[in-house]
Parts: sequence; structure tokens; C-alpha cells
Amino acid sequence: MFSRELLKNIMAARNHGFLADLLFKCAYELIEPEAMVFFSQSRHQGQTALFHSGVPTELAHYPQTFWTWVAQFDTSDGLIPLAMNNFQWDYDLVIDTNTYVFMIDNHPEKRTYIVFENVNSERLQTVSQDKTLDILQIFAARWQCVRAESDASKEFKQRDIKEAKYLDVIQQRERFIDNMKLVHKVAIEISNPSNLDELHKMAVEAIRDRLRFDRAVFMLLDLKKRCFSGTYGTDEKGTTISEHHTQYDLHQLEETYIDALFDGKEGLIIVEDAPLYTAGKVIGQGWNGMLILRDGDEIIGWIAIDNYINRAKITFYEQQMLESFGSLLSQIYIRKRQEQNVRMLHASMVELSRCITVRDVCKSAVTFAINHLGIDRLAVFLTDEECSYMQGSWGTDIQGNVVDESYYRSETHDRPIVNAARANPNEVVFEESVPIYHDCHIVGFGWTAMTMLTSSRGNPIAFIAADNLIRRSPLTQQLREVIKMFASNLTEVLLRTRAQEAVLTMNETLEEDVKARTRDLQKANEQLEVMSKIDPLTRLGNRRMLESLLADIQMNPKPIATNYGLILVDIDHFGFYNNHYGHMQGDQVLKRIGKLLSFHAKSVNDAFCRIGGEEFALLIINHSSEQMLTLSERIRTSIEDEAIEHAESDTASVVTVSVGYTLLELLPTDFNFDLLYNYADKALYKAKHQGRNQVMSYCVNTDPELILTT
Repeated sequence: MFSRELLKNIMAARNHGFLADLLFKCAYELIEPEAMVFFSQSRHQGQTALFHSGVPTELAHYPQTFWTWVAQFDTSDGLIPLAMNNFQWDYDLVIDTNTYVFMIDNHPEKRTYIVFENVNSERLQTVSQDKTLDILQIFAARWQCVRAESDASKEFKQRDIKEAKYLDVIQQRERFIDNMKLVHKVAIEISNPSNLDELHKMAVEAIRDRLRFDRAVFMLLDLKKRCFSGTYGTDEKGTTISEHHTQYDLHQLEETYIDALFDGKEGLIIVEDAPLYTAGKVIGQGWNGMLILRDGDEIIGWIAIDNYINRAKITFYEQQMLESFGSLLSQIYIRKRQEQNVRMLHASMVELSRCITVRDVCKSAVTFAINHLGIDRLAVFLTDEECSYMQGSWGTDIQGNVVDESYYRSETHDRPIVNAARANPNEVVFEESVPIYHDCHIVGFGWTAMTMLTSSRGNPIAFIAADNLIRRSPLTQQLREVIKMFASNLTEVLLRTRAQEAVLTMNETLEEDVKARTRDLQKANEQLEVMSKIDPLTRLGNRRMLESLLADIQMNPKPIATNYGLILVDIDHFGFYNNHYGHMQGDQVLKRIGKLLSFHAKSVNDAFCRIGGEEFALLIINHSSEQMLTLSERIRTSIEDEAIEHAESDTASVVTVSVGYTLLELLPTDFNFDLLYNYADKALYKAKHQGRNQVMSYCVNTDPELILTT
């Protein structure tokens, strides 16, 4: 019978290999076969040898009819001799005649058999009689149990795998939902930057710090220049750095990225096992991504992302998260760019519109550009409609200071950039890696840009020139768009201001003409006024001048008592002179006497006036009685000394005059010319009555009685 140890080992077996070893050992003890082999037969895999002992016959020697014959035995009742086959196989040519088959597992998907070759017939008969060979059935039962346990284990494992995958999908979907919520939250956080440059930085830090990717850099594409330039990025340590100084040719991109940019379909490209770069140098290997930002068909740029720091693989859901973030970021960028442009246009228009003159507009334009547009240096050159010259206005020196450049003037340069600007009016033309000039001297190398401003009729009015001498920053497409919009505003303000200056100049010219004509008219009126107060014959004052002098005295606001004197001069026997010598000669005498009288009226306030045919008057202020007498006598003497012949005079042989004067101390408010004239006339009458050619005064004493003095 079977030992307990054998049964215990059989029942403890957990795999078919262990059972096969036990069976081999047991069979050698019981029936002493030369070789043994386990084989299986399935519809999918055919016949397969599983375990063997000794050197069994290879399965290739078994005919196909054998497998059909052996399949009919589906129980483990005992050994089946190969000799009883009925499919006409001469097996003894390849296998010993004492060969038996035992069905150990009749599972329909995979039947399992064991072949015992060249069994000891006597031992087989003995163990068959004492039923020791029944141990094979125990082996078969345990084999089937192990197979069932294995199948069950596999089924449980498959179920667990499916459940694990399902849970993983659920977790990933939950993570994706969380990621989408995070993307929208981050988009809100970066949706209101102060300017585009701040948006570039915020986007890079959001991808790195909020979305948890290793490194990112924001690149802007410039299709016209066939290049791309950096804004902000991440170094090897995960720190934000400025990449504004970087600029690369588009052909430096891998073909995969270039194709993605221009096919207009994909928003995210991931390249596995790619070289990772910093500042153009390879620093490692990992996955590299391009998150493309578009405005419709226009490519704004992209954000390059990699896993240099943690080397973590990127999941499908993370890729979806990036694509969603890229779409939102593009919308934010487009809106912010439009908003910034509108603000810049409004601010520049307000700033420029405050100016009154063209020069002020040019200075304001240069100042605004270097302070608000991110331009290193800018200058405005005025020109004429024929574009025959370039006249400096305001510009920037090599330190970036706004300076007066009105000293600069030259004919239009025959330079490529100037010619390009003239050929493309109101467009921004540029040259890269060229000499930068200041006052006709080379001061550095970089890019220069120029645009020609024209009126609505296409007539040139000015040039704007800009360069990057100071900060060496690249000329981006965005900057060119800003310069173009700024130039449009400057054109409008320059045209308006130039028209206003023309109107102002015309008004000033008209005003000057009016002023000049007014001055001429005033001068003419003054001349007429003077002429109306001048006696045309003697060139002395007339009665109108006397009236004007009287009016000036009465307008004196000072309430101070003043000496007012009046001298009357009359030519003796002038009627006889005219009758004897003629009126023409008489007029000559009047002229000569007028000239002598004007000599004695040297004070500003003194003026001899002809108040009659041969009578003259002199109104004097602030003279004493002694001064009046002296002056009157000097007047009389000077005329007598002139020795003008007068044959008809009974006073003297020459022309003489009689003089009468008076002097009154009065307040200006009490001034009375009629009284003064009456007193002087009395003195004159007395001089004539007493023989002529003499001076007489008419003064007021303290009584007050009038007295005459000589």
C-alpha cells in the first residue's frame, strides 16, 4: 500500500512540476519504465511535451491518428496499452511494445497524458493485482485539483487586474478632472497681467509651479524673420530666468516641431528620448514637448516643456491638461495683446495731442517710445513731399537720453533701409546685424528699423528710425506691430499739428500785416494830427495845438499851485510890409520869424503857436516873472537883430515885434486860458500903444489890481 509520506507529499503539491517528479519516482519503483513523458493536447496549441524522465520518444514520431485515438479515453481508470491501438500504427518501430498511456487530466480545453515506455511486465502485473497502481488515480486527482486551483488563481488574478485597471482609470479620470479644474483656476490667476511681458513670465511659472512640470520656456515666433526668440524660461535648478536675449533661426527646430507648427492641427507635440537643451547646449535626455499657441491661423509661439529635473514620464491625462491650458493661454494672450495695443494707442494719442508745435510732437514721440514701447533708441526726421531731405528734430543719444537733433540735416541717404522705407510707406522695414550709427559715426552693431510716415494722399511727412544699441533685445514681430501702430498715431498728430501751425502762421502773418497796416495808419493819423496842429507856413503850432496844450494842462491830476505864463508876439506894421513888398515876401518874413520863435521854445511843454496873421503865442509853465521878462526880451531882440528890412515902418528900419506877457499862479483845476490871454493881450496892446518894439507885462498884485510893467 501507499506510504503516508507519499500521500502527504501528493496532497501538499501546489504545482504540476512537483507532482510530475513524485510520479516519476513512484513509477520507477512500481513498474520500472525506461522513460516517461507528460504531454498535453489542446485545440489552440496542439501537442506539447510538459515533463519527461529518461529519453522518451519525441512527439514528432506520433502520427496524427494517435491523438484522435487517445482522445477517446477520458477517465483515469488505468493504464492503456499502446498495443491495443486500432489506427494501424506500427508503433513498435519507434517505441517499445510494453508502452502504456495514462490519461491524467480530461479538461476539454487541455487534455494531459503520461506515456510509460518499456514497462516491466512482471512488476506491472504484480502492482495491478494488489491495487498498488491505484496510486496513479490519486496523482490524477491531485493533478486536476492543482490545475483547477491554478485556473481559479489565474481567473482571480485576471479579475484583480481588470479591477485594478478600472480603479486606475477612475483615479486617472478623477485626476484629470482635478487637473482641468486646476487649469481653469491657473488661467484665471494669470488672466489679468499688467502687460504681455508679465504674462510670459506668469505662464512659465504656472506650468512649472502650479501644473507641476519640470521646466518651461515661452518662445515667440517671427515668421517674417524666420526666427523665434525667448521671453522667460527655467534653468537646470528650476529657477525662472530671462531669455529675452536669445534668438534662434527657425531651421534649428527639429523637423517634427516644424511640421507641427505649420500643419495647423496639433496643439501639443511630445518627443520621447529627446536631447534636452539649456542655452543651446545638450544637458540630458528625456521627453520634450511643444505647446503651440495660435490665434486662428496665426502662430503666436509656443511653450517648450521637458522633464529634465525629475525625469517623470508624461501621462495621457497630463497631455490633455497641457492642451487645455494652451488653448486658454492663447485666448488670454490674444486678449491681452489687443488690450495692450489699445492702451498704447490711446496713451500715445493723448500724450502727442497735448503738443502745440511739430517740434513738441517729435520730442513727445521720442520720449514716449523709449519710456513705454520698450525701444532703446528712436529718432524722428522730418521731410518734404518730394522726400528730398531728412531734417532732424528730436532723438536719443548713445546713453538713451532724449536730445535735440535739429542740427542734423542731409539729403535723403542712399541707404538700403531708407530706400526700403520709401518703397514700403507706413510699414516697418528692418536690417539685422548691421552697423548702428549716431551722428554719422558707427557706435555699435544690431538691428535698425525704419518707417516712412505718409499722409492719406501718400505724400511723405517724416521718418521714424529705431535700433537696439543699449539692451540688444531682438526685434520681435510684436514690437514691429507696436511701432507701426505708434507711427500711425504720430502721423495723424503730425498732420493735424502741421495744419494748425500753418493756420497759426497764416494768422500770425495776417495779424502782423494788420498790425503793420494799423501802425502805418496810426502813423499817418499821427502825421495828420501833427499836420493839423502845425501852421503850414511857419511850421509853428496853430490854434489846434494850443487847444491840445490847454487840454493837457487841465488833465494834470496833481493839486499843486503852478505858475502859468503866456507870451504874445505881434509883428509891428506887418500890413504895411505886405503892401509894400508883396504877400510872397511877407510869407518869407513869417517863415523867418517862425524859425526864430521856435528856437526860443526848447522845453518839451513849450510851443509857439501862430494864432493870427502876424500874432504868435507861447504858453509857459513853471517860470518866474524874471524868467518871463528875460525870455520875452530875448525874443524881441533876436527878431530885431535879424535885420529884416522894413522901409514902411515908422518904428525902425527893420522888422520888429511887440511882446506882451502875463504870469498867474493857479491850481490846475482853476486854470483859465481866457483869463490868461486877456491879461497878456492887455500887455501886448500897451506895448503897441506906447510905440511898439518893446516888452510889456500884465501882472496881478495882492490887492488884486492889474498893473503894467516894462
